[in-house]
Amino acid sequence: MKKMKKVEFIIEAVYTNRLLDLFKKHSISGYTIVKDIEGCGGHGLRTTDDLMDILSNVYVFTVCDESVYIEMQEDIRAFLSRYGGKCMLIDIMLLLGED
Repeated sequence: MKKMKKVEFIIEAVYTNRLLDLFKKHSISGYTIVKDIEGCGGHGLRTTDDLMDILSNVYVFTVCDESVYIEMQEDIRAFLSRYGGKCMLIDIMLLLGED
């Protein structure tokens, strides 16, 4: 098992590629994107809209070493300040198939 960080984002779909550029800048190539999420938060109820994908939200997460997260922390803050969204950070233990 290996200690790592799970970094989760809820952002507007139109900014997905900008977040992926941030990942690429920090050599993160693995991530998961869940499209058309719904929920209620600081901006009220957000539902999916079949006609306007622009207004939908996505959930994006990646897993990385703590050192990688520390390196990209300020870029994440700048991203959130500019584009909005939420970022959640979770300490995890990753179970790998090899020793």
